[in-house]
Amino acid sequence: MQHILSAAQFDRERLEKFLAAASRMAECVKCDGARIADGKVLATFFYEPSTRTRLSFETAMLRLGGHVISVPDKSVSSVKKGESVEDTVRVLSGFADVIAMRSDTTGFLERAAAVSTVPIINAGDGGDGEHPTQSLLDLFTISRYFSLETPLRVTFVGDMKYGRTVHSLAPLLRNFPEVQLRFVSPKELALPKKYQADGDEHLTEISENILKNTDVLYVTRIQEERFADRAQYEKLKNKFHFTAEKIKIMPKNSILLHPLPRVGEIDPAVDALPQATYFEQAHNGVPVRMTLIAQLLDLL
Repeated sequence: MQHILSAAQFDRERLEKFLAAASRMAECVKCDGARIADGKVLATFFYEPSTRTRLSFETAMLRLGGHVISVPDKSVSSVKKGESVEDTVRVLSGFADVIAMRSDTTGFLERAAAVSTVPIINAGDGGDGEHPTQSLLDLFTISRYFSLETPLRVTFVGDMKYGRTVHSLAPLLRNFPEVQLRFVSPKELALPKKYQADGDEHLTEISENILKNTDVLYVTRIQEERFADRAQYEKLKNKFHFTAEKIKIMPKNSILLHPLPRVGEIDPAVDALPQATYFEQAHNGVPVRMTLIAQLLDLL
């Protein structure tokens, strides 16, 4: 049995095999899914709100022919009564064959995995942890447009401190030496040192020159829910705003990604541009999570 808790579990060989399997699964989705999980049950348990992640996990299991049980918010669970994550998971392990969990406290999912008798999938771990399945669908989306074996310039913009999608995608991309990583954020929201590596570039402003020399622009929102100081959030929330005019500066074959939701950092007028790839990115969560679930259940 294996849990999926961190991007560090994926080396280049495993990623290449996974991306190939996800490509095949994407073709299955076009043909109404792959009915290989009959009788299997996925439990989704989310301590924090979610739209795309929870629903794409549930859609993935349904398209595999399996079943879903769900706790969409901890407020409607026994957690509200004081139940520990260990006891919750011990119970869910008897109900389901695989569990996708999102925690509001970094480290909860390691505690869950320590007692679970079925695979635990990290669907977002705390305010400064990881989100490995989002990074897998991000990498899958990038691979649909670019070779990972040739020079590729990736620029992350926004909240690097609490951006758990960035914390997972950056180490995945570092498996491919030709990829160059640049991180642009307010100094208050800089990438934590534990996620940095030699060769990274760190900036506090986005320039026209950066946009001209970016193949993949990965934008994240400034996350209001992570700030204890409301005044600091108000100061930083509009730090980056991408209009259609700014995105048109980028190369014509470049792509713009965002894990969503957006709250003002990308103008809706950008949606009509060829670089706008964030809705496709969200949709790719289904075949990617189908692949992951199937592998964890030894169905592939």
